[in-house]
Amino acid sequence: MHQLKEPHATVDDLMALPDDAKAELIHGRIYMMAPAAATHSFTTSELFLKIRTHLSDRKGKGPSDTDSWVILSEAWTDYDQDNSFVHDLAGFSRKSLPKLPERGPIMVKPLWVCEILSPSNWMNDTQRKRVVLEKHGVPYYWLVDPIRKNIQVFELKNPGEHYQIIQAAEDANGVTALPPFGDLELDLMKIFDY
Repeated sequence: MHQLKEPHATVDDLMALPDDAKAELIHGRIYMMAPAAATHSFTTSELFLKIRTHLSDRKGKGPSDTDSWVILSEAWTDYDQDNSFVHDLAGFSRKSLPKLPERGPIMVKPLWVCEILSPSNWMNDTQRKRVVLEKHGVPYYWLVDPIRKNIQVFELKNPGEHYQIIQAAEDANGVTALPPFGDLELDLMKIFDY
């Protein structure tokens, strides 16, 4: 008996989609993405604003790694021919990413990725992408759940290993600092509550 093979998509197939299509390539399969729910958008915006403001405020205040970070929302990032993701938030080394591409994905590995969970994309964010990020050595991975109002922080301690959960926080914790932004105090009640 012959099994039909599912077509194997590549980054080229993703690039051929209309400009207004929001899709990701995961393990050679294109996943169309639904529009974000309002809670997803609010949480993403709050985190982006807090992190960017914090990094900007640190400039000129003694030794800091402020210049090493570029924080982007909707960061379309290419990992290999089979995997190209649109991260809700991602942090890159400014040294590795001195200029943003005008078209197409970022071809540099991020130092930090943050995915805001939604029911329609839960499996991709918690399982499928995680394996690729581990393989490509992304040091920090946050999973943020705006429904359960919590954040899980994963760290890749050594190349070739799996992520380890190093911190979990929820809105009841109030103000907390999360790696890799250890000196940034996030008020989780404000992040999650509109």
